[in-house]
Amino acid sequence: MSERPCNERKEAAQILVKVLYEGAYSSVLLQKTFQAHPEWDARQRALITNLVYTVLTHTLRLESMVNLYSKTPMRRMKPYIAVVLMMSAAQLLWMKKIPPSAVVDEAVKLVLASPWKGLSGFVNGVLRSMLRAELRESWPEAGEDLLAHLSVRYSIPRWILELWEKSYGMERTRELAKTMALPRCLSVRVNTCRISPAELASRLALRVGEENVRPGLYCLEALQIKTPGDLSGWPEFRDGLMTVQDESSMFCAHALAPQPGEKVLDLCAAPGGKSTHLAQIMKNTGLVEARDVHESKVRLIQENAARLGLSIVRAVPGDALVARTEDQGAWDRVLLDAPCSGLGILRNKPDLKLHRQPQDIEELAGLQSRMLENAAKCVRTGGTLVYSTCTLNPAENEENVRQFLHRHPEFQAVSLQGSLPGNPEGAGPEYTYIWPEAEGLDGFFIAKLCKKR
Repeated sequence: MSERPCNERKEAAQILVKVLYEGAYSSVLLQKTFQAHPEWDARQRALITNLVYTVLTHTLRLESMVNLYSKTPMRRMKPYIAVVLMMSAAQLLWMKKIPPSAVVDEAVKLVLASPWKGLSGFVNGVLRSMLRAELRESWPEAGEDLLAHLSVRYSIPRWILELWEKSYGMERTRELAKTMALPRCLSVRVNTCRISPAELASRLALRVGEENVRPGLYCLEALQIKTPGDLSGWPEFRDGLMTVQDESSMFCAHALAPQPGEKVLDLCAAPGGKSTHLAQIMKNTGLVEARDVHESKVRLIQENAARLGLSIVRAVPGDALVARTEDQGAWDRVLLDAPCSGLGILRNKPDLKLHRQPQDIEELAGLQSRMLENAAKCVRTGGTLVYSTCTLNPAENEENVRQFLHRHPEFQAVSLQGSLPGNPEGAGPEYTYIWPEAEGLDGFFIAKLCKKR
C-alpha cells in the first residue's frame, strides 16, 4: 500500500488502456486501485469510476466521434492517446459540470506527462476541433442500415445486435440497445432479517437525500439508490443491513421459493448474493450450501454471509461440472445460476460487450448444459431446480432448457406467471425473461424445473 496524490484522469486512463487493449476487467482494476489507496476520498473515487464506466459504455460512439475530428484513425493511435481522446470527448458530451477548457487542458497535461508528450499538440488540436464544431457527432443513417446505426449510437457490437434481431426481432433489439446505454441507479437488497425496507430507506434518505432513495420496481426487499460513490464503507452496509444486488437477480431466489428448514444447494454461488437471499427468504432456518470452484470466491461468500448475519449459509469449494455421490437426490432445491455471456448485464459490466466474441456462445452453451446435467442429479424426487443466466441469448437459455427436458422426462417446466413479485412482463409458461428496463433492471433468464414424484 503506497500513498500518492490522486490524479483522477490519469488513473482512469491507465485502467482504460488495460481494459480496452489488454483484455482486463474494469471492476477488478478499480477494486485493486482503491484498495491500494484508501487515502483517496469518495469524490476522487467517484470521478475515476465515472470516467471509466462512461467510456466503456459509449466506446464505439466515442471512437466514431474521435475519428470524425482526427486525420489519424484511432486504430493507428497509441493506446494511451486514443484513451485520453475518448475520455475527454466523454467529459465534453456528458459531464457538463467540468468546463470544456479544463477538459482540454487536463488532456494536454496527461499527454505531456506521458512517454508520448510530443503528441500533446495533436490531442489539443483534435479536442479544439470538437469544440469548434459544437461536439457534432456522426453515425450511419438508420434508414440505410439500422443495425449499423444502433451499433455506433449505442455502442453495441454488431454481432450482438444481429443475434438479438434474429432471436427477438428488430423492435426489441432497438429497445435493448437503447436501454443498455442509459445510466442507472444502484440496486440494493434489504436484509429483512435485520431491518425493514421502510426503516432502511429512511436511514439512507438521511445520508443521500430522500429524492435519491426509492423502492424497487418489483421486489419488496429492493431499494434503488442514486449515488455516485462506493457504499461499502457506509455503516448500513458494514452492519449487514443491506447488500448490493440487482432486482433481476433477486427473482432467482423467488423462483426457487425455498421454505424454512429445507436443504438448498447453490452451485455457482459467488459472490453470494443469491445464496444470502435464499437464506433470508428461509428466515435463516435450514441449510444453504453455497459452492464455487475458486477458493478466493468461497471466502468472499463466507464474508458476505457473516456480514449479513445469515448463519445457515455454508460456503464450500465445489465444481458444478463434477458430480458428487453424496449429492444424489439429496437436496430439496437447487439453484444453478450458470456462467454465461452476460449479454443482459452490459449496462452493469460494459467490458463484456468488448471482450465477448461470437465463438464464445457455443462453448458457454455446452458448459451450461453439462452443469445442468449435474445439477439435476442433486434434486430429490418432488424437488425443484432453477436454471438462470444473466444473458439474452436463446442458445444459452431456452434451447438449453428444452434439450434438458427432452433428455429428462422426469422433470417438467413450471410456469412462473403470477408467482414472481410484480409479475414481470417476460414471465411465461415454460421459462421467464426479465427484460432490461430504463429504470434499472438487468436482463435475466429463469426456468423453474420440478422433479416429478
